[in-house]
Amino acid sequence: MNPMAHMKRIRRLVLSGIGILALGGRAAAEIPQPQAMVLTSRENGTEPQTSFACSGKVFAYLTFPKAQTGKHVMEGIWVGPHGDVVRQSRDEVDFPPPGRRTAVLWLEFGKAGSIWDPTSFGGPDDADRRAYDGRWEIQVRWDDHEFARKPFTVSCY
Repeated sequence: MNPMAHMKRIRRLVLSGIGILALGGRAAAEIPQPQAMVLTSRENGTEPQTSFACSGKVFAYLTFPKAQTGKHVMEGIWVGPHGDVVRQSRDEVDFPPPGRRTAVLWLEFGKAGSIWDPTSFGGPDDADRRAYDGRWEIQVRWDDHEFARKPFTVSCY
């Protein structure tokens, strides 16, 4: 093969490779990625919510970009409407191979000894209602690094 024909063949192969890489990148970008965190009141729920009642649970389902294996530290910081940390958990989790891409945290309202007993308030100006009604935020840390944060609303009325 003459040198000029050889160079043209190499150029076509290189351009084909670039086209394949570009297509691969575009195809990957078009595949919807799950949210890092979904808040819902339903156990094993997939429908995201932004508003919750002062009873039951608020679940925070986490989805990692790739499977996690081994020991990790997961921390959930639930910040109330007045900027105070209402609940904080710090747990060691251990995911055996092949690993997991999901984890869950939750905040529970309404049982004795928990954050708030909805049967305990007397009137519309009750301290419990004022303390928990409004905009909240969940902050999640994974191995001492921020993983996700999300605001949500709690309505006690």
